[in-house]
Amino acid sequence: MKIKNKKDFGLGIFCILFAALITYLSMQLRATGYEGDPGPKMFPMIGAVILAICGISLIVKQGEPGKAFLTPAQWKAAGKLFGIYIVFVVLFWLFGFIFAVPLVLFIITFMLSGLSAKDAGIKKRLIISLIFGIVGGAVLYVAYVIGLDAQMPKGVLIKMLTK
Repeated sequence: MKIKNKKDFGLGIFCILFAALITYLSMQLRATGYEGDPGPKMFPMIGAVILAICGISLIVKQGEPGKAFLTPAQWKAAGKLFGIYIVFVVLFWLFGFIFAVPLVLFIITFMLSGLSAKDAGIKKRLIISLIFGIVGGAVLYVAYVIGLDAQMPKGVLIKMLTK
C-alpha cells in the first residue's frame, strides 16, 4: 500500500491506537453485577469501535494531498456549530435539561434547515424547527427521565428559584 497523504495515514494510526487505549481502559471498569447488564463499559467500547473503523477507513482511502480540508464557508459553519455547543453547555448549567435541550434542538435544527430546505421560507423553517425542538425535547425527556428514571440536572438558576 502506497501512502498518498501522510496526514490521513498518521491520523488513521492515531485513531486506531486511541481506540485500543479506550478499549483497554474500558476493560478495567467493573461490571454492575446484574445479569445481562453490559455495565459502564458498553458506551466507551461502542465509541472505540467507531473510532477504529474511522481510523481504518482513513488509512485505506486517503484523501488527495494538498486538498483543503474545509472551505472558508465550511469553517465558518463549523465554528457556529461549535459556538452553539458552548452555549448549550452554559444553558445546561444555568437552566438544566428541561429548558436547554429543546432550545438547542430548535437552534441547531433551524441552522441546518437552511442547508437542507433552501427553497422553504424562514417562517416555515421556524415553525418546523420549533416543532422539532419541542417534540425532540419531549421524546428525550420521556426516554431518560421517565423510561430510564435518570436524574437530569435542573440548573443553577432553577435550583435557586425553587428553594
